[in-house]
Amino acid sequence: MSETLKIGKGQSVSATTTFPDGSKFGYVLSVEGEGVRAGVALHTGQGMQQGLHQLSVTVPKHLAVRWSESTDVALGGDEPINVDGLQVLIEKDFDCVSPRAGEEDVDTFPNPSLTNC
Repeated sequence: MSETLKIGKGQSVSATTTFPDGSKFGYVLSVEGEGVRAGVALHTGQGMQQGLHQLSVTVPKHLAVRWSESTDVALGGDEPINVDGLQVLIEKDFDCVSPRAGEEDVDTFPNPSLTNC
């Protein structure tokens, strides 16, 4: 199931990237509550999450459902969410206009640029 469909069904999505120096950055997008909230945290505990810098964004279910079922590109409109000066914009992934080595068009949406070619 695509991440967009999961969000529309009220499920959380997350991912983590580990950099060559061993530092980690992740995100979690959760569906709950009445408003859009965001924050950044550093996990200092033990285990797999230790040292993980994580961006957390929470959106209300009505907004998540509307976005997942529409042709809207950005979640919550064209304005980014402000997190302590960092602007976060959550968007659907589009198909690549030109094939790129190592890139897949999995879980993507038709690219509007391709319809105008």
